[in-house]
Amino acid sequence: MNPTTSLDRRFLLRVILPMFCLIAILLAGAIAGVLLLSSRQNHLSIELQQRTARNAFLHFGEELAAAAAGMAGRDETAAHVVGAFDAGWLAGHLSIAEAEAFLFVLDPGDRTLFSRIDGRIVSAEARGVLPPAFDQMIARWRAGRISETVTQLIAVDGTPVLFAIAGIHAVADRDGPADGGHILAVGRRVDRRSLKTIADTFMLPNLSYEPMFGQTSDGPGRLRLMSQDGTMGDSLVWDPILPGDEVIRAIGPGLVLVFAAYLVLTAVVLTFARRAARLISISEEKALHDPLTGLPNRLLLLDRMQRLLDQRRGDAVAAVFYLDLDGFKDVNDSAGHAAGDAVLVGVARRLREFCRDEDTVARLGGDEFVMVIPTDVRRVAAARAEAILAALSSPYPYNGRTLAVGVSIGVALAPEHGLDVARLLHKADAALYAAKQNGKGAVRFYSKAMRHEDASAALAAAVPAGGI
Repeated sequence: MNPTTSLDRRFLLRVILPMFCLIAILLAGAIAGVLLLSSRQNHLSIELQQRTARNAFLHFGEELAAAAAGMAGRDETAAHVVGAFDAGWLAGHLSIAEAEAFLFVLDPGDRTLFSRIDGRIVSAEARGVLPPAFDQMIARWRAGRISETVTQLIAVDGTPVLFAIAGIHAVADRDGPADGGHILAVGRRVDRRSLKTIADTFMLPNLSYEPMFGQTSDGPGRLRLMSQDGTMGDSLVWDPILPGDEVIRAIGPGLVLVFAAYLVLTAVVLTFARRAARLISISEEKALHDPLTGLPNRLLLLDRMQRLLDQRRGDAVAAVFYLDLDGFKDVNDSAGHAAGDAVLVGVARRLREFCRDEDTVARLGGDEFVMVIPTDVRRVAAARAEAILAALSSPYPYNGRTLAVGVSIGVALAPEHGLDVARLLHKADAALYAAKQNGKGAVRFYSKAMRHEDASAALAAAVPAGGI
């Protein structure tokens, strides 16, 4: 992997991504918290509005029940119904309000004795006009006492009607059983004006009646009613007040802007971070690589050798090849430094192609190169060294010419010759010196005798001809 790409990825994975993941988690948590809070507020508000709607109709039902009980529980009413039935007296004295839609008087057998619909006295059976839910109301009332009152909101011909059933009785008979008594049934139609009054009083915006036969689920802003066939199908509906939605509408644009800013910031930071990481990695690569050949320099070579020869590892092995080109000075002198540079680049290319992934090749400076391979087998090292000799000794083309150089190689093995990096390089260099002394173009392995050869050569160089 390219070192630049590797550093880019490390910086991205270790610094940038964790930072932005943390910001994203915080932002997502804030958004989720706002959504959860708004949902909770909406839920509580809807529950409150539904209770308010029930209480509103309970309030109006209690008013109607009180009026019906007041008429039915008087001695004079009982005298003109139970004692001697007088329809004329009933027509003149049984009146609740202009909003009255239905008024029926029924005998103990639930037969209709008196009917008044929308202010007109008619000859009609209550059961023939009203839905089955009315019979259910009668059954509920007859299960109690004669002084009790039953109320219910019933849909009649698609219109909601609030009914109250009270027992007609003398004051002294109010504790008697209801199953054998006369009934006064009063119905008040819940029209648009009534709904508007309820809506304004109890803050239920746009309250209306909605016949929805077959409705099976409740929704926000809905109170289900008893339908004509006795099922819960029709509904009172209104525009629900949803404070949570108001919160979302208020802060939603801000959240969108924050999210957009986060995305823009992420893109900008990632761009600059990658650019900075690339510049850093390029600088690092320049600091650790030879500018001419692109091979690792001495610093990177020493670092890789130190890792390979870590003494804490029990299996640390290496073969260190110290290479020096033969005849390179002649190429520089005869063809120029540009030709010499071309030869060095060619040598680096051949060495790079010759290396495996686990090998390291570096340029120390001038025409000196070092190759390190993970083996301590002398036979393997010798074969690799001979292959290197053959690969580097082929001519190098340059501007229509061919330039020829040779190579000499000194080899030191670890752990045979030690595990210290500097000593191994020094011993490989000593082996290279011996190879040069033996006619160049050869491979020499380090041996202990070379220390004496080095010392003798150094002494001869220090003493002038003719002795001391």
